[in-house]
Amino acid sequence: MQQTAETSVDTSILDEMVHWIKTLKDVGVSPDTAAKCTSDFFIAAGVATTEEVWDDEGDEEEEEF
Repeated sequence: MQQTAETSVDTSILDEMVHWIKTLKDVGVSPDTAAKCTSDFFIAAGVATTEEVWDDEGDEEEEEF
């Protein structure tokens, strides 16, 4: 018996990364450097967002009585 599973994948981040890489290449940045810069940017943005979430969660635990 074969089951078919449909999956929903949000490709918006991937689409945005491809857009940035193409834009950097269009202004003369090498493909490797464009990919590295774009990846570094999105990783840093993800880390910053995660840190903000962790900071917000920490505030709830520091209630004074």
